[in-house]
Amino acid sequence: MKLAKKSWSSVLALGAALFSATAQSQAPTFHEVVEPQVDNGRMAGAAGVMVTANEVLAFPMVGYSNLVTKKPLARDTVYWIASTTKPFIAAAVMMLVDEGKLRLDDPVAKYLPEFAPKALSAVTVRMLLNQTSGLSYYADPAKPTPTDCCSLADEVKRFVSLPLEHEPGRKFAYSNAGSDTAARVVEVVSGKDFEAFLDERLLQPLGMKDTTFFPNEEQLARLATTYWFSPAEQKLVPAPQEVFITAPYGDRKVRHAPGGGLFSTGDDLAKFAQLFLGKGQFQGRRYLSETAVADMTRNQLSPEAFATVPQPPGDDPDVPAGYGLGWGVGATGAYFHPGVASTDIRIDPERGYATVALIQQAGDETLLSVRRQLIDAARRHWDQTMNQSP
Repeated sequence: MKLAKKSWSSVLALGAALFSATAQSQAPTFHEVVEPQVDNGRMAGAAGVMVTANEVLAFPMVGYSNLVTKKPLARDTVYWIASTTKPFIAAAVMMLVDEGKLRLDDPVAKYLPEFAPKALSAVTVRMLLNQTSGLSYYADPAKPTPTDCCSLADEVKRFVSLPLEHEPGRKFAYSNAGSDTAARVVEVVSGKDFEAFLDERLLQPLGMKDTTFFPNEEQLARLATTYWFSPAEQKLVPAPQEVFITAPYGDRKVRHAPGGGLFSTGDDLAKFAQLFLGKGQFQGRRYLSETAVADMTRNQLSPEAFATVPQPPGDDPDVPAGYGLGWGVGATGAYFHPGVASTDIRIDPERGYATVALIQQAGDETLLSVRRQLIDAARRHWDQTMNQSP
């Protein structure tokens, strides 16, 4: 049920529906889902964006970016998006694939000589992006290495020094190691720092002016505080910075690992979602081929590896979920990528809309329930509005 040439009155009706339920619509609004959790102290706040390829339909916000100052969430609030960064890394790789500068089934050793030893020589670029490379991220998970430790070149050398977790391609094992190594391949092939490549080729052309690995002082002033719900204290408390990024966020002297390092805003992430709804095209300019988008957003796992993907518990609309290239792929054909602080982009290509979830809180059962409710509500509002439109 794509938007196609539906009247824009239907789009306006949908935006209104997301803010206020009607007698004919049993789906809750964004506010009805989130407000009770903010009121009872289980969430600091949340914002959401809903878009088609050409239009922002709604941008509801509930709650605060900081519980001490009671600063409300705003349209320009900056969020640490953590692993929601991974589709950006895959997009950068696929731009080079489109240009014929690398191929997905090339061995990584073709670009990074340290991968030449026999076990590592089997790792391909595709495996870096579909989370089947077998690369380890930590020598000891109980003593994790900071994610902003060093240059990408040095970080990848650390991955190479560790034993493989499994034979390449045989198992799905989610890790930043593959994504960070893919970013290093981009550096070698393009001859540019990964941040510079991404900024010049994607972020700036798309108009994503607040998306960066290194927020400046003005952006840091708009940054939402990251919380977690402390079982011991039975309340939300600021998450220790060392759990996430250890160095000062804007310190360019320290290299932030790309797999979970971007900061962004709702308006910026909406543009990235619209790029994918447009099958690689945004506002008349093509950034990715349709083939690249199709490859990124279809399951890229063998049956053997698919069987090892951890599935979320309960009645999740995306189960069973697989993995493409930088995107999780759901049973309905929707694709998505959450981050550890509960951001998410979810794109429904069949229906023709996407949603962006903006929360700054470590995930728990409350947030999992909120995510499911919001996904269901958005879909029900969309289906009802499109079915009723002339």
